[in-house]
Amino acid sequence: MKNHLKRLPQDFKKMLYLASGDARRQGMNIYMVGGVVRDLLIGKRVLDLDIVVEGDAIILVRKLASDLGLPFRRHHSFGTATIYFRGHKIDFATARTEHYLNWGDLPKVEPSTLSRDLFRRDFTINAMAISLNEKNYGELIDLYNGLSDLRKGLVRVLHEKSFLEDPTRIFRAIRFERRFSFKIEETTMSLLRQAISNNILRTVNPHRIRNEICLILKEDKPLKYIRRINRLVGFGFMDRGMKIGNFHYRLFKRIDNALQLYYNDFFLHREVCNYVVYLTALLIRLSPKKLFALAEIFGFRKGERVIIFSVKKNINRIKRLNRKDIRPSSIYKILAPLSFESIIFFYAYYPHSYLRNNISYFFHNLAGVSLKIKGRDLKKMGLEPESVYGRVLEKLLWLKLDKGLETRVQELSEAEKIFRELTRQKVR
Repeated sequence: MKNHLKRLPQDFKKMLYLASGDARRQGMNIYMVGGVVRDLLIGKRVLDLDIVVEGDAIILVRKLASDLGLPFRRHHSFGTATIYFRGHKIDFATARTEHYLNWGDLPKVEPSTLSRDLFRRDFTINAMAISLNEKNYGELIDLYNGLSDLRKGLVRVLHEKSFLEDPTRIFRAIRFERRFSFKIEETTMSLLRQAISNNILRTVNPHRIRNEICLILKEDKPLKYIRRINRLVGFGFMDRGMKIGNFHYRLFKRIDNALQLYYNDFFLHREVCNYVVYLTALLIRLSPKKLFALAEIFGFRKGERVIIFSVKKNINRIKRLNRKDIRPSSIYKILAPLSFESIIFFYAYYPHSYLRNNISYFFHNLAGVSLKIKGRDLKKMGLEPESVYGRVLEKLLWLKLDKGLETRVQELSEAEKIFRELTRQKVR
C-alpha cells in the first residue's frame, strides 16, 4: 500500500499523525480531501490542508488544538473549524451531503459519509481523499476515477446536474483546465455548453460570480483564462452589452509586463493586488454609470472600487505626464494620491514613452521621499499660526523633490521662508 503522505513537509506529517490518534480515540474517521490531494499527486507544493471528519469536526479540532497549544476558529452552522499551524491553514469539516432546492442557490447541508461528501464536489480530480486512519494511513481513496482523469489531463464533472446545481463550476472548470493545461472532458463540455445556453448563470448570486472571476484574475498571467471564458461564455453575464476583444487582450499582456517590471525593477517593498489591475482592465471601457451599477450588483470590495473608480476618474488627467520637461514635484502631485495598482495600470494602458519614463522616475526616485521635519518642529521655532503648517510642509516637500534638500537644517531654513511667504511675515 502506497503512502501518499510522504511528500508532505515533516511538520504537517507530525500534526496529521496527532490528529489521526485523536480521531481514533473519539471513534471518528478522518481524511485529507480535495485540491490538496490533487496537488500532492502531481507534485505541487502544498501550503494549506483540507480535512474531512466522519464525526464532529469541531469536537476533534478542540482536542487537537489543545494538544498542539494552538488557537482555532469554529463555525457551528457549517460544522467546520480551522487551525493555524506555523503559517498554514488547516480546515476541518464534518463530512456532509448537499441538497439544492433551486438551481444556482447555495445548498442545504447535512452530516454524511466520506463517499457522499466526495460526490458533492465539482470535478473528479478534486474528489479524491487520502486516509488518515490507522488501518489504511496514507492510502488514496479514489471512488470516482479522479486519478485516471488526473493522469489523462481531464476536467470531468461527477454527474450531469453539476453545472445546474452550481453554475460557478463553469468558471472553475475553465480555471483548472487552463491552470494545468488540461482539457474539459467531452461530456462535461457538452453539459457546460448546455448550461450556458440555458442562461444558468442568471440563477447565481452575482457576488459568487465576482468571487470566481477574481480567483481567475489571481492566476498567473490570467489572459488565457479570460480568452477561454470569452470563447465559451462571453461576458454578457456581467453587463449585457459588455464585449471583450483584442483591445483587452493586448492590455492584459502589457499589464503582465508592467507587473513584472514593478516587482523586478520598481519594487518598493509594497505588494500590490495584481488581480485588481486586471479587473480594472476588464471593465475599463464601461461608462461610469454602468461601472457603478456593476460594482453594486456584483458586490465589489471597497478596495477594488476605490482603485477602479480612481483609474476611471484620472484616465485623462494622467496624460499630463506625457511630457519631457516636467518637474519632479509635478510628477509627484499627479501620482502620489494614486494607489500603486492605479499607477501600474496607467503604465500599461498608455504606451507613450515620456509618460512611462515619468512613472518609472516616480517609482525610482520620488515614491519613497519624505521630510525629515514635522509640524512640531515648526512649533518649536515659534511659528504661528499652526493652521498653515500643513501647507508649509506640502510646499517644502515639493521643493525637496525639485531641489534635492538633503539635511534637516536645510529643511528648517526653507520651511521658515515658506512660512513667511504664506503669512507675509519678514524673516528676522
